[in-house]
Amino acid sequence: MRGNSTESRRVWETWRSQLWSRFVRLESSSSDEDFFGHVSAAVPGSNRLSTVHSTTQITERTQANLRRDPHDDMLFAFQIEGHGFIEQDGRQARLDPGDFGCYMTDRPYRLAFDSPFRQVILRLPRHRLADHLPCLSQETARRFDGKAKAGLIAAGFIRQMTEQGGSLTDADLAGMETVTAQMLATAIRQRTEMQGDAQTSRLERLKRCLRDQLRDPDLDFAHVAAAEGMSLRTLQRLFQLDGVSPSQWVAEQRLKQVAQILRDPAQAKRSITDVALSCGFGDLSHFSRTFRQRYGTSARNWRNLS
Repeated sequence: MRGNSTESRRVWETWRSQLWSRFVRLESSSSDEDFFGHVSAAVPGSNRLSTVHSTTQITERTQANLRRDPHDDMLFAFQIEGHGFIEQDGRQARLDPGDFGCYMTDRPYRLAFDSPFRQVILRLPRHRLADHLPCLSQETARRFDGKAKAGLIAAGFIRQMTEQGGSLTDADLAGMETVTAQMLATAIRQRTEMQGDAQTSRLERLKRCLRDQLRDPDLDFAHVAAAEGMSLRTLQRLFQLDGVSPSQWVAEQRLKQVAQILRDPAQAKRSITDVALSCGFGDLSHFSRTFRQRYGTSARNWRNLS
């Protein structure tokens, strides 16, 4: 934070003290000359549920912080006003009002805000979530929609706890940890499943596009990816859903076409070379080798067995 006035230093020290006492040891900085930051307990005497209201800043948990102040909790950030960014595990998620995201205190993370914001932060022991989400580390720094389906229920429950905090105790929050974790886990799983469905649909669309080009021996995956509005890397990742590379999938489809044609009596007069070339094989020796590997016999024997 800019400025060296006694008041500025006091504001900054108070802010850092609030962060450390409510969450974990962190490093913060701000370019806002009129910096403001306040953390309040939603439930008196509890650090399980807090409201954060502040201005432009960057807050980080560093390796040094981890060594000096080890913790193994999950922090859920529910965006109320403004927007913010969560970075952890090589991912970044932008949260807008109604969204929520999570991050772990046992490894570094970075929070960035370029304008005034308000968040509700829920703190849960990681094991509470791990019981329901074995792959929890894959869900950090992702955006979850708190306005739809299970996310709406989970976010609404947290909001109600915050609004009714004055009538609750830390013991009440502790008693609700299990049900809270279950609701959040359901919202996370639902989002993951929806994303999985979307990826599957995208992969099927890719396969349809590639099937139309199987006869082209110069089929270019980069060109196909660009035509589908994605990077080559994304195309390759989508095929990983089937456990194969794009090249392996294309080769398998071409081999299937050749095998079907060779067993078709109506195609009996066509030469094997013609069939292979028409199905996209530009290298006949490669075709012969891969056909034998795939079907356990030569293309000629395969035809004769029909």
